[in-house]
Amino acid sequence: MKLYISLGIFNLKCLFYYALFVIFNIYIAFVLYYDEKIEVITDKNNLFLSFCCFLGYLLNIFPALISQRNSKTKQNLIIDESKGEKPQTIKYIYNKAFVKNLSTKDIIIFIIICFILLLKDFIEYFSFLIINKYKDEEEEEDDDDDDIYEEDFIFIEFIVIFLLSKFSKEVFYKHQNFSFLILILVEIIKSIFLLRDKYSFQLEDIFLIFLNIIYSILSAIYYIYMKELMKYKYISPYKSNFMIGAINLPIIIIIYIIISFTPLGRNPDDYYFCDSIFVLYKNIGNLNVINILLLITIPFAYGIILLLANKIIYNFTIYHIYFPLLLENLIAFIFNNFSITEKVFLISSFFIELIMILVFFEIIELNFCGLNENLKRNIEIRAYNESSFTIGNEYEEFDNEVNLIANENENNELIE
Repeated sequence: MKLYISLGIFNLKCLFYYALFVIFNIYIAFVLYYDEKIEVITDKNNLFLSFCCFLGYLLNIFPALISQRNSKTKQNLIIDESKGEKPQTIKYIYNKAFVKNLSTKDIIIFIIICFILLLKDFIEYFSFLIINKYKDEEEEEDDDDDDIYEEDFIFIEFIVIFLLSKFSKEVFYKHQNFSFLILILVEIIKSIFLLRDKYSFQLEDIFLIFLNIIYSILSAIYYIYMKELMKYKYISPYKSNFMIGAINLPIIIIIYIIISFTPLGRNPDDYYFCDSIFVLYKNIGNLNVINILLLITIPFAYGIILLLANKIIYNFTIYHIYFPLLLENLIAFIFNNFSITEKVFLISSFFIELIMILVFFEIIELNFCGLNENLKRNIEIRAYNESSFTIGNEYEEFDNEVNLIANENENNELIE
């Protein structure tokens, strides 16, 4: 009996990265909701999580230093003993300085990407302010008191990554196009389902939707650039994160200080004020030792998550980031104030999307309607059979020629 669905090969290393990604995302959500006093800090200090995030980027300096030290011990020797040459060493390119690896143009592009990350954070920042300023108090309590930001238009991020890969002449086969289409359709339906209650489509809502779309596009650009940076510029996943943190963390601190001395940060009784480093200090002073320790661990958790994202797109493909992004969004949705029915719908749609992603990665194989014709495994089998057939024919032709020459030699001997 023909199996219409079968299992392909799954990389255990990728599964390990995914598992860690989920664990640390859940841990961050747990910390943010562990105590009301911590919730006050994240609600009233919107730049605090951005600070923790970029500090997490910067903390990647530790694995970067470890990687650099390990690579220095792995130097290849080139010795030509016949010419009496002295041993020479070739150092890994990761050991070179940042400026030597990248041209001036590359450095400018990298700084632009760093600003894009800052812009993403400020889009999230202003989206939060718009939601809480223009919604009435009842809506704030029921729907919009969100500590964790979720992307309402993550399908745009998926589409941008997919289309840009198309323009780079990457080949997609029937099963991949099919699974990607279903994935996007489910995401669009999910977005419409969420938008019907979240937005009333007034002027501020339209602006908020526009910000969310820009946020998704910028996220896609960031992931594509990071893949190219690590693949073609030979910047390690650790070092690329560290360099982003070294640029953006001081900027966030400067912005935090500037805002603290402006009217945006002087009204702690107003729910819609931006940030104040003085209020942050006051709120942290109200925490107990356990809460303070939990807050200290947030940058480390962010650092691990950001490193895992880089390792996933570096060791595999850019599309392997789809699954972590869906998981991250699902966790944000679950911890936000949705009804049981809405959460069941979100979880159900997630599992449909998960199946489509597994089909895209050929972990689940659909053996009908020709969807399995161009699976990597089947392509390799066809290539092997064709090469074996060609080699067999070549050997057969060679044997025929040898036999023909042997027969001619025997005939010549008989004539003589």
